[in-house]
Amino acid sequence: MFRKFFLVLLLCTGSAAFGQGIYSWKDAGGQVHYSDMPPPDAKVRTVRQGSIAPQPPARTAEGGEAAAAASPSSQQSYAEKELAFRKRRAEAAEAEEKARKAQANDQARQRECAENRAQLTALESGQRMSRFDENGERVFLDDDGRSAAIERTRRAVDKTCR
Repeated sequence: MFRKFFLVLLLCTGSAAFGQGIYSWKDAGGQVHYSDMPPPDAKVRTVRQGSIAPQPPARTAEGGEAAAAASPSSQQSYAEKELAFRKRRAEAAEAEEKARKAQANDQARQRECAENRAQLTALESGQRMSRFDENGERVFLDDDGRSAAIERTRRAVDKTCR
């Protein structure tokens, strides 16, 4: 159990270390030091660029900071990349929503078409049909009412079943 925990802990800390830059410098005694945060008053050499952390400003031999043009442009490009990513994600979500609505409309149209065809088949079969009027009373269709209902249903089938 302890080995598994140690392995997971090692993997987590190792992945965080890969995202940092590594810097090298010599102290007053001539000893070489390596760290992810360089001291402000030493000549620093970059051993490895960090992929996640922002770059510290470049230093000269005197310890002063040089104007680092790469740092603002990399932050700007990161911001631009983030903006482009969010825009693509919003466009994809919008396209997915549009496709979902189109599919729902198509299914509703197919369902309405099937209902209209079934109604037309029932009307043309000659069986006795009835409807309810405004008062809620059942009224049976006569021949004129049946032919008018057949014509209305045929127009509905033509409209919905294209």
